[in-house]
Amino acid sequence: MSHPIFPGGPGAGMRGGALIVEGSRSVSERMRRILATVAPGLQLAIASTQAEACSMLAAQAFRFVLVGMDGPDGDGAALIRHVRRDLPHIEAIAMSETDDACLVASAIAAGAVGYLLTEADDAELAFLLRAIERGGAPVDPRVARRILGLFAASARPEPIAIQPLPAVENPARGKPLLSPRELKVLRLIAQGWSNRQIAESVSLSVNTVEFHAKNIFRKLCVKSRTQAVHQAMQQGLFN
Repeated sequence: MSHPIFPGGPGAGMRGGALIVEGSRSVSERMRRILATVAPGLQLAIASTQAEACSMLAAQAFRFVLVGMDGPDGDGAALIRHVRRDLPHIEAIAMSETDDACLVASAIAAGAVGYLLTEADDAELAFLLRAIERGGAPVDPRVARRILGLFAASARPEPIAIQPLPAVENPARGKPLLSPRELKVLRLIAQGWSNRQIAESVSLSVNTVEFHAKNIFRKLCVKSRTQAVHQAMQQGLFN
């Protein structure tokens, strides 16, 4: 069940194909249909078991794999670990019906780069999957909030260094590091909101929200939403 890739056409950013690993045929067919809409030229394949998935991953070239976390033949995290360890060029994206804390934690620990909730509507899933073409990570906002909650629950009193960070220079002494608009965007990011949800909330375009997010990352010397939230907390920007 595949579609040839049209060079330079829609889906070129997802070149290499996608494998959907899901025991429920209705879910796998739905994800195939959504992916075909998002990237019409993308090669698509479906595996109903982890054993079938491993065989297909060894025989074919895939760009990423969608892994059902609560499949019929065991732990989806095991397949994600296999991909992470033996096929590091393939990105593994977990998916489940709900944001179960144990499933989310095991997927992230195994090395998943994204997490989708199949209870979301088709439009929301399509929006999240388009992040792959932009080099982003498709993470449902509810899962993002769950991840931040897991981090907060395991945090220690002492500051947590995400990575060695240089001192942030602020040219105008006494001037806030982030503008009021950037701070508002960052607060919504911390709540797990997607760029589209933020755009609707503050009456901006998605492109403008992405522009603000890039400025926030640059000013805080970070590379991701999670690091931005952690760094903002360390600097007391939310106080």
